[in-house]
Amino acid sequence: MFLSKWQSSKGLTLIELLLVVALIATIAVMAAPFAGQLYQRVNLATTNSVVISALHKAQANSMEGKGDAGWGICLTGGKVRVYLGTCASPTQKEDWSVVSTVTISGLNDTTFSRLRGEPSAALSVTISNLAGNKTVTVNQAGGIW
Repeated sequence: MFLSKWQSSKGLTLIELLLVVALIATIAVMAAPFAGQLYQRVNLATTNSVVISALHKAQANSMEGKGDAGWGICLTGGKVRVYLGTCASPTQKEDWSVVSTVTISGLNDTTFSRLRGEPSAALSVTISNLAGNKTVTVNQAGGIW
């Protein structure tokens, strides 16, 4: 008896299929805002890490005496650049891309002194997007946090 019912079943009915599709669509619509917020938070945290890493790299290169000169950091064309020479025409450089939905302000063209690693000016860099903002500070003695 059981076997004959199983053999007569040909597949899903249209109603069953519509219910499954509606359930999946409802879950997707409910999850979309959370996924968007997560994406924004990840972009903010990643860009914050990029700025801090670039500052440390410029400072470390200066303190190590690489290129026998102080290294600098600047923001150019949507990229964070660590450079030797000038920002516009560096003799050596390393660029990190920044996601277009993230805004960086306060990252002025700054160089670090050779061997001591002190910045040419104190910085307060603000990184922001829809998820909020983060601030990276560089004091006159070269402390980065």
